[in-house]
Amino acid sequence: MTDFIIKQLPYDLSNQAGLALIGKYLKRININSLVDPAFSVRSGIANSDILKSYLGLLCLGKNDFDAIEGQLKDAFFARALNLRAVPSSPTLRQRMDTHAASWFDLVDGINAAVLGLKIDGKPVDFGVLPCGYVPLDVDTPLCQTTCRLPKLWISHTEATPHEKKPPLQRV
Repeated sequence: MTDFIIKQLPYDLSNQAGLALIGKYLKRININSLVDPAFSVRSGIANSDILKSYLGLLCLGKNDFDAIEGQLKDAFFARALNLRAVPSSPTLRQRMDTHAASWFDLVDGINAAVLGLKIDGKPVDFGVLPCGYVPLDVDTPLCQTTCRLPKLWISHTEATPHEKKPPLQRV
């Protein structure tokens, strides 16, 4: 994978520039070694590439499988996420339909890899609050559509000071 040099430029990059950072992060936790041994394929696109492709779409704000078609010929998308191949829409849909439920078993290992990262030998500071909680930004419109909960019950970030804030709910 290409090592990207990150520096401030006097101009804006494309809206996909953040994929380079996500790709480096996925490479650092070695996502391929977490996914491919557990969910190998005989031929075709590796399941790690399926997950990274869909994650790339989600990071671009696209959750429709057909949105991958716009990335098939995008060299930056494939290079940034270290994809050996970008799946077509039908391949992405079929693999997600087939394996998505069983891929939830990987979440603990991936979370442990992410939270266990170290930079220069020191653990990454994720900004733990004095009470022990870690601030987390959740896309409330996604939660509203999947959870059918009122927005106020999911996020306190947009509540005005005079509104009574309900207790946090696990989503």
